[in-house]
Amino acid sequence: MKRQSFDYARNVVNCRYCQSSDLYTFLKLGNQPPSNSFISAKDIKNEIFYPLNLCICQNCFLVQLDTVVSPKITFDDYLYLSSTSKALKAHYAKLAKYITTKYSLKKDDIIIDIGCNDGILLNEFEKNKMIRIGIEPSKVAKFALASGLIVYNDFFNKQVSKEIEKTHGKAKIITATNVFAHIDDIEDFLTNLITILEKNGTFIIEAPYLIDLMEQTLFDTIYHEHLSYLSITPLEGLFNKYGLEIYRVDRVPFGASGPAIRVFVGFMHMHTISKSVQEIINQEKIWGISKISNYLAFTNNVLKTKSAIWSLIHKYKLSKENLGGYGAPAKGNTLLNFFELSSNEISCIAETNELKQGLVTPGTHIPIVSEEEFLSIMPKFALLLSWNYLNYFLSKSLYIKNKGKFLVPIPKPRILP
Repeated sequence: MKRQSFDYARNVVNCRYCQSSDLYTFLKLGNQPPSNSFISAKDIKNEIFYPLNLCICQNCFLVQLDTVVSPKITFDDYLYLSSTSKALKAHYAKLAKYITTKYSLKKDDIIIDIGCNDGILLNEFEKNKMIRIGIEPSKVAKFALASGLIVYNDFFNKQVSKEIEKTHGKAKIITATNVFAHIDDIEDFLTNLITILEKNGTFIIEAPYLIDLMEQTLFDTIYHEHLSYLSITPLEGLFNKYGLEIYRVDRVPFGASGPAIRVFVGFMHMHTISKSVQEIINQEKIWGISKISNYLAFTNNVLKTKSAIWSLIHKYKLSKENLGGYGAPAKGNTLLNFFELSSNEISCIAETNELKQGLVTPGTHIPIVSEEEFLSIMPKFALLLSWNYLNYFLSKSLYIKNKGKFLVPIPKPRILP
């Protein structure tokens, strides 16, 4: 029996961006445990499940979860280490180089990364030159601190922002990669942000993009940490309320959770507005960001994907093929739980993050093993849960070099190579 708990969760009755109560729920993924809550087998009996449903605000068109789980639950035992992904390290190295060049960063310029994880982005900026400050509420902050960064092991709040301004001053660059969508109290966040951003400074967001989510059926990027699903239309109105404006938007084909948008924000009238901003707003209007039918079509596509994957798995079971899993990202647990897959279908999952090895997946309880152990078992097929690293794994993974095959579930179920 899956236990539900609402002690550490609240139902959303008003949009967090515009406060409208006109919310429409269009996707229900069932009750699920927090997707990063990997557990030991002995703790299975203590698991707690929360509703995982998507709704849209019919006033500003922000897509968001209809239930908010306390961040103390989702981030306390956080086991995600960004730097274990070589592909992601390369991605952030490029971003750091771009920021350094674009904004002519010089000695003693302050860079703040909100939600710095293990320091993956900040560590790509030159040591002994810029003042690199990370804010990270989870226990992985110790890894960022050990790498030589200034780290505040806390959520970004008024106390932290005041301490940073008092001790170091205002920042030229503030980044929030795969973080802004996690924020529930957006008023508190932006009020604190504008107190520590230089007048001509830049706030950079990188996050999964709503239209990619919808068009490519990337439903596994939906989980309790991701409270909002970002598009530029609602973001523009939000930032304007705080004297900020979006002055540039880039589409990024690769990100921590798949394709993303990179949004550049500054104080009003301090930056030249790129034509990319109006272009993407126009594209969202043409796509139909206000049309409920688009969101219902997405729900239908999610159900079709589930059916297609189960057909393939049933085929392997009939032929008595051993099926494994490859990669244990948080988003993979949304897929596993919604598809109701368990160790009856997937024998084990290979994962390079040592903190996850020896544990089981939340809700579905599939053992997580090292890549070496996985290769010793050598399942003929592996469900690729880290599908956003597909090209990297096809060319680099020993599993593929040993004639293994990936069952890629998203954006379209297929077998590769």
